[in-house]
Amino acid sequence: MKKIIALLASVLLIALISGCGAKSFSADKLTVSEYNDAEMNAEVSLYIKQKTVTDETEEAALELINSTDRDFSYDAAQRLEVRLSDGKWYVVDDKQDYIIMSILTLPANGTAEDMFYFDGHYDKLPAGSYRMVKTLTDTDGNTALAAAEFDIR
Repeated sequence: MKKIIALLASVLLIALISGCGAKSFSADKLTVSEYNDAEMNAEVSLYIKQKTVTDETEEAALELINSTDRDFSYDAAQRLEVRLSDGKWYVVDDKQDYIIMSILTLPANGTAEDMFYFDGHYDKLPAGSYRMVKTLTDTDGNTALAAAEFDIR
């Protein structure tokens, strides 16, 4: 009887351990990014301030750098995309279905800092290539895309 209980406990433990890892993404469950073929603006850059992002990272500090003589505005929404094996970017769904509506300004030839939150927004992220994307608009209505790419290994 002790052997059977020990065997069942071992099987249960193995099942629990193997189920703890992050699951990989499937293209049929994600939306293809409309920015796949879009060119990222070279005059407005987005950088992740910390050196590493892991599957345990709860938040990341971002820096936007505007190298133009135009002011840009952007919203507080965050967007995370993952590149799958087909080479395309896909939008990773945010678990929160609301955002605080606020418009932020990136001044001409200036910088702005922002935070990107993983905790509470996404499940544990599996290994892969990711990018954070910000859409900015100048006073004439022209848009600029800025992205910061990172890998989780």
